[in-house]
Amino acid sequence: MSTTTIISQLSNASLQITRYLSIVLLLFGTIGNVLCCLVFIQGTLRTNPCVLYFLIACISNIISLISGIPPRMLSSWNIFPDQTETVSAFCRSRIIVLFTSRNIASWLILFATIDRYLVSSSNVNIRRMSNIKQAYRWIIKICIISLIIWTESLYCFDANVIGTPFKCYAKSDVCRVINDLAQSFITTLIPSTLMMIFGLCTIANIRHIRPPIITNNNNNTTSTRRKTDQSLTKMLFFQVMLLTIFNIPQAIQKFYLTFTFYKTKSSYQIAVENLIFNIVLLFTYVPNCMPFYLYILTSNIFQTTFIQLIQGIIRRFH
Repeated sequence: MSTTTIISQLSNASLQITRYLSIVLLLFGTIGNVLCCLVFIQGTLRTNPCVLYFLIACISNIISLISGIPPRMLSSWNIFPDQTETVSAFCRSRIIVLFTSRNIASWLILFATIDRYLVSSSNVNIRRMSNIKQAYRWIIKICIISLIIWTESLYCFDANVIGTPFKCYAKSDVCRVINDLAQSFITTLIPSTLMMIFGLCTIANIRHIRPPIITNNNNNTTSTRRKTDQSLTKMLFFQVMLLTIFNIPQAIQKFYLTFTFYKTKSSYQIAVENLIFNIVLLFTYVPNCMPFYLYILTSNIFQTTFIQLIQGIIRRFH
């Protein structure tokens, strides 16, 4: 088999993966996150700080999926040309929305992890730091800081860039290094590392916590709160694992692209790298798509609330 044939097959494989995996991610991700939002605004759940972090993270996931997947997906099917590759304004707008929403989602999951650590502490003063008022403040701060961080995209990114994985890409060497390192550290490595640290601290707290003394008056309330906290902690741990597994490969690839950008590469190597780039890029959307399916499998509280939501909707149509 000739090298030309292999390169052609690799390019075709990359195209097919983009076509079909994009559809699956967009469809299941959007539906799942919308359902998550509907569940999280129900009853007492919406007054829990951790749930509030989850809710805004799901909204950020929807924005990330809609801004990131459709342009390339439609272009791959020859339905509609990807305007972000040829029009600078569209390129920069898409990039800043995509990177900002991803950063917000990642850091909100981190703060949900911190909230679980606070709640599990045996120190009452530390537990009091977990409250809905503080959650709103941190969400606003995270959104503002994320937007400020990625405003560099307005300068650094441009359309019709040559010699890069996509035509909508960082236009200079300095911008590429800054952007790749920022994505690797700010959006992936730092939040993931802190998630694991606070996750381990939460486990340590849970192991040493003493069962509360429950009286008849507060029996039901305390029991419900404890079940909710345990369920949210379980949901969070699984999501942290998912974020780490699917985001770390892109961070590694970003380092690779940064430090091999000036090396001369054969057509075969470029084709292989483009295939891997597309696969890794699409995999980064998996954590944005999975929260609903993860929560429904791991959390009794989420399952119960979702069933009550569906039953309420059915009753309205009868």
